[in-house]
This record gives sequence, structure tokens and C-alpha cells, in this order.
Amino acid sequence: MSVNKEIYGTQSNIEPNADKNGSFDFLYWLFKVINYWYLFVIFFILAIGLAYLKNQYWVPLYNTTSTIIIENNGGRKNDLTAGFSMGQGVQSTSNQLIMYQSYDLISKAIDDLGVTNEIFEKTRFKEENRYKSSAINIYDNYVHPSAYSMAFSIKGLTDSTYQISYVGDKVREPFTKKGKYGESIQHPLFFLTVEKTELFENNPHYSYFFRFLTKSGLIASYRSRLQCRLRDGSSVMEVSVVGNVAERDKDFITVLNDRFFADNLSKKNNAAEKSIDFIDKQLMIIKDSLDASELKLNAYQTQSGLYGEGRTARANSELEELGKKKSDLKYRQDYFKFLSDYLKRNTHNETLMTPSIMGFQDPQLTGLVNTYNDLIFKQSEYGEGSPLWLKNKKQIEDVNARLSEILKTIPSSLAMEEQNLNARYAKAMGEIATLPERERKLLIHERDFKINDTYYNYLLQRRVESQILKASNAPDNVLLDQPRIITFINGGELSNTYILFIALGLLLPCIYIFAKEVLFKFTIQTRDEVEHISGLPIVGTIERSDKKVDVVVRYYPKSGFSESFRSLRSKLEYLAQKESPISVLITSTEPGEGKTFVATNLASIYELTTKKVLVVDMDLRRPALSRQMGMEGKKGISNYLIGQASLESLIEVHPDYRFDVLPAGTIPPNPSELIRSPKTKQMIDGLMQKYDYIIFDCSPYGLVSDASFLSKYVDTVLYVVRNESTNKNFF
Repeated sequence: MSVNKEIYGTQSNIEPNADKNGSFDFLYWLFKVINYWYLFVIFFILAIGLAYLKNQYWVPLYNTTSTIIIENNGGRKNDLTAGFSMGQGVQSTSNQLIMYQSYDLISKAIDDLGVTNEIFEKTRFKEENRYKSSAINIYDNYVHPSAYSMAFSIKGLTDSTYQISYVGDKVREPFTKKGKYGESIQHPLFFLTVEKTELFENNPHYSYFFRFLTKSGLIASYRSRLQCRLRDGSSVMEVSVVGNVAERDKDFITVLNDRFFADNLSKKNNAAEKSIDFIDKQLMIIKDSLDASELKLNAYQTQSGLYGEGRTARANSELEELGKKKSDLKYRQDYFKFLSDYLKRNTHNETLMTPSIMGFQDPQLTGLVNTYNDLIFKQSEYGEGSPLWLKNKKQIEDVNARLSEILKTIPSSLAMEEQNLNARYAKAMGEIATLPERERKLLIHERDFKINDTYYNYLLQRRVESQILKASNAPDNVLLDQPRIITFINGGELSNTYILFIALGLLLPCIYIFAKEVLFKFTIQTRDEVEHISGLPIVGTIERSDKKVDVVVRYYPKSGFSESFRSLRSKLEYLAQKESPISVLITSTEPGEGKTFVATNLASIYELTTKKVLVVDMDLRRPALSRQMGMEGKKGISNYLIGQASLESLIEVHPDYRFDVLPAGTIPPNPSELIRSPKTKQMIDGLMQKYDYIIFDCSPYGLVSDASFLSKYVDTVLYVVRNESTNKNFF
């Protein structure tokens, strides 16, 4: 069946169903799609080709990872190293995550990485980085700021020479410069040296490109790509970097880990170094006094011949004990004075020595110093414009004020202790006053020497302890996994590209078909459209015949075309609820939709039953039936309605089709008023008495209302809709 040649007939004397909805005709659209199969083949091939080209630009991304155990309690800490802890605030896992990603730490790692340029090859579709896989290495000593945005080409000429060139742009002229391996080459844009690598022998005539990299650019790149997270329920930090230069990312994480551990150890050693520095200063001060008192003692012993015997030795022993206590007191006085002065001149960017490091157990003071140090560490991680930086600075100032208040009260307590020792010392000296003058002088010299020697040895002991503690320090964190490269993580993009393009390759033809067949089709296309718009059932579908005659049924009565009219005839009898006489009015939306064709062939199918059949041309404006039957210009209905002729004189038997025809007649100036005259009903009633079947070919209903008026005088109405001809909106 030729779908685009159909004529639909709709029976209209049934109440329309306003709730009827059109359903999707799967078979109809399936045949439509099949008709455009070549579009799907073309777009499928194009989609595969475009997806292939798209994938040529694909750059693999690798995920480089490493894991570190974060010690939340300061690592493997014992009694010796307890004093050198960095403080709980610094040791917290969340803070260490922040410290690992800090700008300063990444900046140091970039310095250690030593990458200042990148060498790459240009293929037809993309750039391929040659990090650690090129025939050469480039070491730059100077780079002009404008050169950082430029890409230079470098080619190997011979085993000893190479050539650097630039194609030029709107700002700079092109240039070419030759150089020798191992020798510096100079240009206004750069000073650099090119060295061979072990891969040079395999590719001496290489052709690369290179560009200079800024340190700030590398820092920004790695800070944006560096990801740190704690594994659930543990203190294991997982570090990862996603990028297309996997080996460089691996080296970066390696040096960053080293810097992280070194920085961690440096912060711990900082306290020990401050302690050792303080003791060294005290040793320098006491060394001169010790040397002087030793010289005086030796000189007096040589002169007097006395060497601390008898009562002198016993008195000296008591003075030695008091001297040790005074040394310890002086050590504390010096430390607290040093701490107070250090706090006054500190600009809140350096940590303090904790009292426990110096051997003083003062929980309140130690706690405040640890809090102060924690805040100093945090301050180094914030930018000056950050609200956290201002908040942290205020906390540092508050702790500083509290420390200063405590340090103001310490000298008074130390002064009381010093007064007690001085009293005991005066008592001991009173006992010594009873000794002979020579022994008394010896005792005085020994006392001065012992005091200085005891304090000196005390400082040496503390220095050794601090050095041992520093040597025993280790980073709090442990490297669990060395950096390793995971295979590329964006491999799915290749298949996704094919899927996307194939989907588009199938979708675009569907969109084209839909647009062509629906959006830009303003005519009726399917039976469903007719039923959906009208709400009425279709009583017959007539294929357009390819025969070159108007009344196909007459000449081809046994054809499938004729059978469709026989089916229509049966349905009309069912609708009219009788076999004869039956009157049928045929109309359509617009002219040219086949109503005259249907009328003449329907009349012919009735005539084959040897019944009396009449076809009436009621289209008084454009009498297509009269023209088709060769009766144009003859008298007809219009002449009858105005009383110019009798009805019997106007009806003619067509010689070819053998059914009677009543032509339209002379075209009147007022066809609507003429049709609505009382004589019209008289005419129809009279004809119904003489004929078994009467078919009225009426004016299009979409243009005039003649069919509406005449429909009440006939048994049924056929509304003809022509496929791909009837305007959908007008219908």
C-alpha cells in the first residue's frame, strides 16, 4: 500500500469523542526509519570517524599515590625525647594534612625537584611529554620573563651540535641558533646548556620542543592537583596527584615526602638547637671565670704549700654542696631571664624553648609555652589576608601576655630561694672564719674555683643531654608506601567517546526524520492524526490509483481498488441502517482533496449492483464533477432552484459510466442563499423517491457552510481527507 497516496473517509454523523488521544504508531515510524536507512549508515560511518579523530587528541591521565602514617601522639616518644615534642596541636592529623599541602612545603619540594623546563614532542594531534625519556636535558641559567610563554624547537644536527629555533609571532621575529652539547648558548631570551642523556645514541637526530616553566606556575599546578585524605577510621594519609606526566608526579611526591619528614624533624630539633645555643652562651660566660679562679687557686697552693687537708677539706665539702645548689639556681635564673628577653623581642614568628627541655618541671608554664608554639606553627600556614591568620594572631598575643605575667612572678620566688642559700652560705663562711688565715685563704680560692667548676660541669652535662636528645629525634610520621604510578584513570573516555558519537550518529537522523515528517509536515500523514483531530472513526481507506482514468471502478471492477469501495458501500448501508434508498453527502476541507473522485467511484460501485444511481454536483462555486463529466456550462441545479428548468430535464445518463448525473448548472452570484432555499429540500425529497442511491458532491466544508446545511437532509456524510494534501491545522 502506498501510504502517501491514501484518501481517508470519515463518517461524521456520530458524536465526536473529545477524550480520544492519539497513540504512537510504532509500525508507521518503523517503516519511516527504514525508508531513511541510508541516513543511518552515513551518520554511523561519520560518527565512527569523528570519534576516532577525537580519540587521537586523548591524553592519558595517571594517578600517582603514596601513603603516610600520621602519628597523632608525637611518634615514638619516651622520657628523653618528651621535651622535644612539637605540641599536640601541630601533631593533630588534620593540621598535618594542612601542613603537607602548604605553599612553603610545596615550594621547597619544587626546588628539590629541580624542574625548570619541559621537553615534549608534537604529534599531529597532541603533545607528548618526554620527561626522563628524551635524548637531551636542558639546563637554563637565565630566562627572560617573556620567554615563559614561548615554545622553542630543538633538533639534533650532528653528534656534537644542535639547533634551537622559534617560528616567530606578532611580537618577536623568528630566529635560529646553533650550539654544542655541554657548552653554554646565549640569546637575549635565555642562557642555557644542553646535555646528552643515555638515550642520545638511540636518537641523535631528535626533533623536540621545549618551554620554560615558572616556579609559581609549578606550585599552582601541584597545589591544585595534590589531594590528601585520611582513610576511614585510621591515621593513614593517602596522597595522590593526577596528571599526564606520571614520572614527574612520582618524583614530586617523593621529594615532597622527604621535605615533609625533614620539616617535621626540623621542627622537633628546633627546640633542642635552641637549648644547646642557650647553654653554649652560658658556657662562654662561665669559662673565663673558671679559668681565672683556677689560676688563682694553683698559684696560692704553690706559694703556701697547702692542698685542702683537715678542717679545710671538711669546710670545703660543705661549701661545694652549697655551690651546686647556687649553680642550679643561677642556671634557672639565667634561663628565665633569657626566656623573658626572648619573648619580648620575638615577633611572633619563632617558637620558644619549653621549660621541660631545660629540666624545669612547671606544668602551667610548660603548657602555655606549648600552646604558644602550636599557634606559631599554625600561623605559618595561613596567609596574612586570611581571617584565620588574624584570629590566630590574637590568640598568640593573648598567650604572650599570660606568659609575660607568669615570668614576672618567677624572679621573686627565685630571689627567696637565693636569700636562703646566701644565709646558709654566710653561716658556713662564719665557721671558716675560725680557721687560720692561710687555710682560710686557701678555702676561699677553692670555693671560687668549685663554684665556677660545678656550674661549668653542670652546663656541660645539660649540653650533652640536649645533644643526645637531638640525635635520638626521628620524624613523627612513617612512610607506608613509596610513590607509585597507577595506570591511566581516564581510559573509559575512549569508549565513552565512541558511545557518544554513535549515539549522536543515530540520534541526528531521527531528529531529521522527525523534523521532516512532523515539524515541517503541515498536512495529514496518518490515520491516527485524522481520528485524533476529528474524534470520529474512519469508515474507509482508499488508495490512490495509478490508473489514468477518473472512474477506476468502472474499468477495473475486480481490482483491489474497487474492493475498497465495496467495503465502503457496506459500511454506508450499516450507518444508514437500510439498503436503499440511501443519500450520501461528500465534502472535504479544501478543494483538490478527492471528494469528486470518491463520489464518482462510489456511484460506479453502486451502479454495478444494477441499482438506480444519481450523482448530484452541489458545488455551485467550483463544479468539479460537472467539469469531469463533460457537463460544464450545461443547465443544472442552479437553473432548477431559480425556476428556469424542470428537474427531469436536467438529469442526464453518462454514456461511459451508466449512472445519472445532475450537473451544477450556471454558476450563480449567490450560491449559499440559493442552496438554502426551500426548493433544495423539495429537490432532495423528490430525488429520493426516484433513485436507490444519491451521492451529493458538495463544496469544501473548510471554505463554505453549504455542507453543514445540506447534511440534515441526507442519510450520512462522508468527509474526505487526503494524505499529504489536507492541511492539518485547517482540518
